[in-house]
Amino acid sequence: MSDVEAASTKPKASKFTPEEKAAHAARVKEREAAKKERQRLKKAKKAEERAAAGAPESGGDAAPKKKGKKRKAAPAPPPAAKPAGGHKTYDATLLKKAKGDYDGPLSPPYEVFLKYLPPDATEAQVEAFFAGCGPLALKPKLMRDHKTGRVIRGFVRFADEAGIRAALRRDLARLGGRSVSVTVATTCGTMQASGTHTPAMFEECVEALGVEWNPDGVYVDGTFGRGGHTRKILEKLGPKGTLHGFDMDPEAVAVGEQLNKEDPRFVIHHAPFSSMAAVLAGVAVDGVLLDIGISSPQLDGGRGFKPEVDGPLDMRFDVREGVEDAMGYLRRASRVELAAALETYGGERPAAARRIADAVALAKKDGSLARMTTRPFADLVERAKGKEYQAMHPAKMTFQALRIVVNREYLELERGLAGALEVLKEGCAVAVLTWKHSECQVVVDFQTENAVAAWDAPLAQWHAKFKAKHAKNAAKCAVDEAAVGCSVDDARRPSDAEIQRNSRSRSALLHVTRKATGPRLADLERVAAACLGWDDHDRRAPPHVRAAVLEPQA
Repeated sequence: MSDVEAASTKPKASKFTPEEKAAHAARVKEREAAKKERQRLKKAKKAEERAAAGAPESGGDAAPKKKGKKRKAAPAPPPAAKPAGGHKTYDATLLKKAKGDYDGPLSPPYEVFLKYLPPDATEAQVEAFFAGCGPLALKPKLMRDHKTGRVIRGFVRFADEAGIRAALRRDLARLGGRSVSVTVATTCGTMQASGTHTPAMFEECVEALGVEWNPDGVYVDGTFGRGGHTRKILEKLGPKGTLHGFDMDPEAVAVGEQLNKEDPRFVIHHAPFSSMAAVLAGVAVDGVLLDIGISSPQLDGGRGFKPEVDGPLDMRFDVREGVEDAMGYLRRASRVELAAALETYGGERPAAARRIADAVALAKKDGSLARMTTRPFADLVERAKGKEYQAMHPAKMTFQALRIVVNREYLELERGLAGALEVLKEGCAVAVLTWKHSECQVVVDFQTENAVAAWDAPLAQWHAKFKAKHAKNAAKCAVDEAAVGCSVDDARRPSDAEIQRNSRSRSALLHVTRKATGPRLADLERVAAACLGWDDHDRRAPPHVRAAVLEPQA
């Protein structure tokens, strides 16, 4: 054999030490075992449901099959027609249906969804609005704010397809000075009552937390609200299990204290979920749930969260004395800081954010801002911003930005995710429900910054080679091989069936982040930059700094 052939058959040196390989294999094996156990429990649950429904089970004492000539399988029935609409918000077919220019068939029930109705509209006025479109199958249904009585949204059901097509052509027609949005209802007949809250994706959340295969564990619902998810977790929790709830809203805490009297397995904490590591010091947690944003009772209440409903410019979740409200922020923030908040947290276009900030500065100067409630302030924003191309109130995104800033929502989310990784056991999950792209971005950024490097990541492969080459100077490229980080499951969306039951769940997205240990990509990135003499990436100041968000009070 030649020297060349001998060199080609010589095994290559491993990129990782045996200890690193063994540790990685152990982590993978543990995650796979947990995944298989969740799958087994899911299959067992489905089998129990089939048995309860009377469906025949395979195996066991089932009657023996008769021998004979095999029959050809009957042709599969055609798929059932799906109801009009669906949860794919950006589906081209759905958009065509909503605009009224869809040529395909529409399936019953022939119902339209109404937004931006006049706040004092009546059922008779809505019925007259659709006069000439065709006979109605049901009287119009209007949803009203339970405190103010103002109309929020509504549904109208027609008797036939011709009626709904004629109704869709009324989209953006004027009623009482408002341009009414008329679209195909994606949740026919499921109008949620004002002031109530239906938990979104609760089955998926419970599954992600692993409550069914570890019913006696310790769990956290960091956003208790009115206890929707909490009660679902308690249904699966064993007699030795414990569930901790966190909330800053006094009304929510009162509900939690009553639930504690009914079920001692639950404990409520009047504290932000970002403080869970301090509150639960020394407690090993098996799963954390965070449902980000605003709950339905808060949205439908009277704290100024909606531009259509008049009320104080408050927008606080925590209404205790000394906590800054929206009016306080507007008075304190500069033009530049307010524009940054509107652009970052409200998604306003830069020019629109600047003009709204300028209008607020002028209102502060002439003293009119101090006298404003939500509706005059929304009118000021609308006049400053100009025409809104989307079918929503022009001030909606400004109100969203103010709510996020006042409650420090994204700063709380970042710190809450870090706290969850601190209290969780390895391999256990923090499940986060987000509702907007900006919330999703905070979660994904956290996952990216704390991701544990996979063995085939380019930075991990470079580090293994560099460490082997510079073994005598190991301190130069040292990273923490047991650093606390995370791995990520696939994100999930609500099913069509759930959206039919709960219309507000259509925007939900479930992120599952699991605690893991190993070299983090962020650490490898810093080591590579130092060893290779790279310039640091250009990083903007954090959003909460640019928007002048106050630090949480002790």
